[in-house]
Amino acid sequence: MLSKAFVVAKNNWKNIKTAKIITYILMGLIIAQDIVYFILKRTGVYTINAGNTAVSIGNMLFMFIILGTFSIATSHFKKTMNLGAKRITYLNGSFLTYILMTAVISVVAILLYYTYDRYLLVEFVRADTMDIIYWFGWLGKGVVVTYLRLFAFLLLLASVLHTICIIQDSWYGWVTDFLIMAIISVFTPIAVLRKSLVWFFTMIIFHPSPTVQITSCIVLSAVIYLLNKPILARKTG
Repeated sequence: MLSKAFVVAKNNWKNIKTAKIITYILMGLIIAQDIVYFILKRTGVYTINAGNTAVSIGNMLFMFIILGTFSIATSHFKKTMNLGAKRITYLNGSFLTYILMTAVISVVAILLYYTYDRYLLVEFVRADTMDIIYWFGWLGKGVVVTYLRLFAFLLLLASVLHTICIIQDSWYGWVTDFLIMAIISVFTPIAVLRKSLVWFFTMIIFHPSPTVQITSCIVLSAVIYLLNKPILARKTG
């Protein structure tokens, strides 16, 4: 079963070309902008000040996860079924894809943060770089912990997006969309409910304990994986 899941994961990776192209374009635009700023600085036209900030180039890789997940959860389901694969094989292959994808992207994003962003840009182009590993408070306890926090969060993100996309052609997909909008619109203005919402996002993102944040994201990802089994069993197309 694992070998078949790897085949599905391999096909998924090959067939998300649009996600790759868009991500490369976004990263290329940021690099082009930095090159222009560097040239202007060398010519004396541009100077670094506290307002010179930009989004980390590594964070653009997260767009690849979003777009890739959307593609895998929609068109790739039909393609995999047309090849005669079982639904559980598609599910296992998809989540294996997300595990590998988030594991690799987390490494690359952190490497870019500590090299391209923190040295080259701060030294030669701008004062600071906006990166989620900084804004979410994931620094300060070692690179390994930072990596695990980022990996766990991105895996949960991919799992949630996959499930939301896979159920859009069903009645419970519409119910889920309604519930999400209701939670945002109802929980936000009411103080007691807002505290529950804040508690949840603190647990999966901002919790000061890496163990709590990492464990929460991994457990929720596993629960979502299990929920996908009955969902796929009822999916018709």
